[in-house]
Amino acid sequence: MKKLRWMLAGALCTLVLVAGGSAAAIHAFGPRSLGDFFFGPHLARAEIVLVQNQAVQDWRVDRGRVRSVSRSSIELKELDGTVMSIPLAPSTQVEVNGQSAPFNALRRGLTVLAMRLQDQPAQRIEILFGRR
Repeated sequence: MKKLRWMLAGALCTLVLVAGGSAAAIHAFGPRSLGDFFFGPHLARAEIVLVQNQAVQDWRVDRGRVRSVSRSSIELKELDGTVMSIPLAPSTQVEVNGQSAPFNALRRGLTVLAMRLQDQPAQRIEILFGRR
């Protein structure tokens, strides 16, 4: 009988620990996906290395407020205060809510996400309206 009580107490403690760990994970990441967590409003910049067909692709993702825009570059102030000058190409796509937008939609003060391969010009810039 004593052994059964100890086993039940142990099972209860294990249940409490598992539930606590799950609650901590939900608190840390929220109900969102890991992609939303890492690429959400707290992102300053990221480097992502992919291997496709044995070829390594080194992607840079920069997120910040536009300080200045020219036809050849965009300057962003990132969340951590770093100022990045990102080269642009005539083929750089500008998007708002997944829809193509004209280049002149890029303005000082907007929050954007810029994606590029290594140090090449940005392939895509997404304007993040309503998201800081």
